[in-house]
Amino acid sequence: MDIEALLRKVHSEGLPRYPLLVVFFTGSEQPPDCVSMLRVPMLSGGFVFGEDFSSRVRQAMADNESAHDGAVAFGRSRKSSSYKCAGWSYRIVATTASGAAEANRGAAYNSAISLSLSRGVDLVCLFSRDLEIFVGGRRATLVEGR
Repeated sequence: MDIEALLRKVHSEGLPRYPLLVVFFTGSEQPPDCVSMLRVPMLSGGFVFGEDFSSRVRQAMADNESAHDGAVAFGRSRKSSSYKCAGWSYRIVATTASGAAEANRGAAYNSAISLSLSRGVDLVCLFSRDLEIFVGGRRATLVEGR
């Protein structure tokens, strides 16, 4: 699966609310340096990340408007596995900071770049007007919005 190509496709379709953070991780059931936030109703996970993600976000927000608050997490047990939704609305508690972070870019941006440094995190995606993908504390990809 080409995760970046799927992220680009989702971005091109647009999402109902911005910003939206999505974290991809390997090796555990819960994302590193994240804490699940209680939502009522809680949103279901377990689905494989794919090109239907934008429709899943729309449905999640119809079920619970606060679905966009926090990070959506996709995990896999090993690199050969597919990413499956571990849950919605994770609060990021990353303690590592990156010297690559730009000032005044906002909490979502700085959280994404810091979380991308966490052990086990493969990448962090920030959907906003633009699509930004962070790996190892640096922005690896920028797709400018319309």
